[in-house]
Amino acid sequence: MKDLVRAKPRLAVIEMAVGRNTPAGSCVLAEVKGLTDMFDVVVFSDVCDVAGEPGVTWIRVPLPARPNVLRYLAFHINAPLRFLLWRLSGGVADRIQATQGQLPGADVVYAHFCHAAYLKGAWAASTVTGPRRWARWVTHRWSAWFEARAVSRAEIIVVPSHGLQREMTGEYPDIASRFVCISNPVDLERFARPPDFDRHTARRALGIAEDDIVLSFMALGDFERKGLGLLIEALGGVTSEVQQSVKFVVIGGQGSEISEYQAFAESFGLAGQLIFVGMQSDVCPYLWLSDAFAFPSAYEIFSLAILQAAAAGLPVLVSARLYGAEEFVVDGVNGWVAERNVEAVRDGLLRILNDQPRFGEMAGAASNSVAQYSQEAFQSRWRAFYAGASSRLAVPAANSKRARVQR
Repeated sequence: MKDLVRAKPRLAVIEMAVGRNTPAGSCVLAEVKGLTDMFDVVVFSDVCDVAGEPGVTWIRVPLPARPNVLRYLAFHINAPLRFLLWRLSGGVADRIQATQGQLPGADVVYAHFCHAAYLKGAWAASTVTGPRRWARWVTHRWSAWFEARAVSRAEIIVVPSHGLQREMTGEYPDIASRFVCISNPVDLERFARPPDFDRHTARRALGIAEDDIVLSFMALGDFERKGLGLLIEALGGVTSEVQQSVKFVVIGGQGSEISEYQAFAESFGLAGQLIFVGMQSDVCPYLWLSDAFAFPSAYEIFSLAILQAAAAGLPVLVSARLYGAEEFVVDGVNGWVAERNVEAVRDGLLRILNDQPRFGEMAGAASNSVAQYSQEAFQSRWRAFYAGASSRLAVPAANSKRARVQR
């Protein structure tokens, strides 16, 4: 009976890693921080960077450290089991939110991908081969199966971009009326380049000359989808004089994938032009030493990497019609937009070089364009969503038959 007179309603959140170093998880982390004044939040995850803070209870769902495919599969099995055990022990949630298909039956699905559409579209054109291709196919196919069941049962699907909403509506037309769009957030203060940052020293440490034009690229992995190979091919097709004036700083990636793309760069004679720094706990210095950011990805729902680069004052080169980027990147103002083929990306690189005198102006425009995506604005939108969601979601569990079922 005590659980029925709680001071605040309870929100259960299911997400594999609620942490600052994962794309979807960092969004959930910011959301949870903004909702503790409204809810007691119970987080089911392997990682929780907000554990121990007031208003947050963490129930760990332990997972293997790697490989990623095993982590995904294990979470889709273990998270529902852990959630069920919690409910059988008396746990009650007034609202249940799960990322993607991680808990079919959740009231709110927070979608960060459309696996079914990706398998039909961008995946078909992927050139990834070997064990990596098999592992990614299994991950996407498994996730697509859970995704379909989760969105069909959810009362509301929250998406970060209108592009993803269009795509999911095309794939699942029966859910067209259930969408809410809340754009991804960026920590503006964290990524803004401080006035005292010593760019000269940071560049010199990487063997970069002061007059080099430095383009950065950033991804946890999946370099093929994100467009690194496309950038290498594009740079390989310009004159040697132009090549020598450009350096690429590649942030992120795992050892085997880095080795593969190092060899690919060498095949174009670009070994000295690409600098692979690997995974970094703090990516900011690598963005701050750069002049622009290049990210001709085949598929994104609203790339945090693009937002972070723009917040760091970098104009961004993106592929045309890229979800999220299409909502704020203005060609020639705060970045460059190119079709996703070698010739168009090569022209984009040449445009960057020609726009060098405008880097300062474009940097300011890039920073200004992402102000609307601040963490404060993001948290405010989530609070407004849950404050106004009662008419669309089921009656709060504490006052409903559903509460007795959950107990």
